[in-house]
Amino acid sequence: MNFNEECDIGIKITQYKSIPKCISIIRNYRNDSMGIIKSEIESNDFIFVCDFTDTHNIMNLLNCLDDLTKIGCSLLIQDGNEIISREIILNILQSYKEIEEETLAAIDFETSNDNDESI
Repeated sequence: MNFNEECDIGIKITQYKSIPKCISIIRNYRNDSMGIIKSEIESNDFIFVCDFTDTHNIMNLLNCLDDLTKIGCSLLIQDGNEIISREIILNILQSYKEIEEETLAAIDFETSNDNDESI
């Protein structure tokens, strides 16, 4: 998979017990062929990549990560050129949620003030 260090989060499988089980899980999150996925696993390439601002795909990345961990895989999570933990991804998502809530509150405040001024 293509990985852009400037804007992507990606995961690699560093150890696995069963490549067919890994492929089966990854195919729940990607539409690529089994051969492509197998090649990525064997060559220690990224098996899941998404933009670090794409909350929907970050959630998919976490779900894929959790599913692979459950079958005994060891994984590496990379954000840009840094290795990060699952907790950091959760913190990123929490920050996005807080920003969204603050933005919505600001919009609500502004629209309610606009309505008050028109009365």
